[in-house]
Amino acid sequence: MVPSIFVVSGCPSSELGLTARRLSALGAPCGHREVFRPEAFRGGGTLFWPRQVVGDASWFAAPLLGKLPRGAVVLHQVRHPLTTISRLYSSGFFDSGLEDVHFVQDFVPETRLGGPLVRCMRFWLEWNRMVEGAADYDDLRYHRFRLEELDEERLVELAAALTLPRTTSETKAVLEALVSDDDGGSVELGWDDLPRGVLREEVEVASRRYGYAA
Repeated sequence: MVPSIFVVSGCPSSELGLTARRLSALGAPCGHREVFRPEAFRGGGTLFWPRQVVGDASWFAAPLLGKLPRGAVVLHQVRHPLTTISRLYSSGFFDSGLEDVHFVQDFVPETRLGGPLVRCMRFWLEWNRMVEGAADYDDLRYHRFRLEELDEERLVELAAALTLPRTTSETKAVLEALVSDDDGGSVELGWDDLPRGVLREEVEVASRRYGYAA
């Protein structure tokens, strides 16, 4: 059975590429930023799907989900906010001068304001909200999951959402073969390291809604 057209999206530093490899190994060919990238929004925003993939894992997809075909599946991958924000902050994302930063700021102008840590907090919050908005589209199928709980049973559920029946033994083999290469190369922040105020409260509320203790 041919899997449904799908997108895996969330905030950068959420290991979207790892999920792409796992889904591909299960028989749902998934690119990594092959369809959704900054260039896709230029010139009218026409999306080009290579024949060899039916899905794409890309954080760039968040503001472009309305361009997906009817019946497409949106897999919203979230990762603990402290881990994600820590990695964005340690990487110097908003000080990099990369085109990626301009892409973010075009859609979330608030990330132009404040220091690097505040910008990373706002980025995590608003980008996930954007992906979560896919749940409001009548013609899209939205599923959210936590990276930390992506075990064999959860992977079976994701495959089923793509009309791709798989057994737990099949998904277990994939999980064992394709493990994270994230070496944790960043300083892990705690909640008390985030500046107090309305923004931190919003991040904490979203964290609880996604199933993380704040």
